[in-house]
Amino acid sequence: MTDSRLHAFRFRALSAGAILLTLAGVAAAQQKPASPAAPAAAKRTWPLTRPEATNYTETSRYDEVVAFMKAMAAASPRIHLTTYGYTFEGRPMPLAVIGAPGATPEQVLATGKTRIFIQGNIHAGEVEGKEACLWLLRSIAKGERAGWLQHVVLLVNPIYNADGNERVSVRNRGSQYGPIGGMGQRANAENLDLNRDNTKLETSEARSLARLLTQYDPHIAIDLHTTNGSDHGFYLTYETSVSPNTSPGITSLVRSDLLPSVTKAVKQKHGWNYFYYGGPTRS
Repeated sequence: MTDSRLHAFRFRALSAGAILLTLAGVAAAQQKPASPAAPAAAKRTWPLTRPEATNYTETSRYDEVVAFMKAMAAASPRIHLTTYGYTFEGRPMPLAVIGAPGATPEQVLATGKTRIFIQGNIHAGEVEGKEACLWLLRSIAKGERAGWLQHVVLLVNPIYNADGNERVSVRNRGSQYGPIGGMGQRANAENLDLNRDNTKLETSEARSLARLLTQYDPHIAIDLHTTNGSDHGFYLTYETSVSPNTSPGITSLVRSDLLPSVTKAVKQKHGWNYFYYGGPTRS
């Protein structure tokens, strides 16, 4: 069971990283291949995330996430860091901005580029998106995604539910395969589910996020989750808005163009099948 949980955690993190890279690449609509990494970047020793350093038995804590983001910003002038609010317990909520001359909303909007917001860890036991965001920042710092930034600005928040992230326990998600060293809890420090607070905005985290979305006005938002040990027939599933109030044009673009393009690209490159999220089944 231990080996299977390690493998499952590692593979889910890799799958989350793959969809992040593919979504951003498709949205960038590249006409030319990305520039190769600079020789100096290729030779330097790059820091590891906590999962990588522990053979995927543990997940990153808040201080480690922030330190990793600072290290990537120090390594690359393309990465700008800011904060956009505070958690209930007073932790600053970090944001990395890539593809603009600075991190302010004004600087981002002035680029005229497609703006993509990527969020991990809304449920702090679902850790793969958080780690994939850090891998993405490292890849950018290495110069591996330079071509994207001609067309897009990335807004990356790896750790939305920072308070819940620090409440690590192996009992938080008993049916989930890994990390075996424990994970954060689903709710925030007030025991409120941040993924259910997008209308009332009772939490400081949700109010901070609403302010970010209003100021930066992203064209695309990617919210990263993990299943709670449920069985699915695909390596990774996705879903767009199912609200009847969603613009038909947005629904058509995502369902007829963006997600099919991602699915095809991942299948061609990795041989993996992605599909829409649905109700879990039990064997």
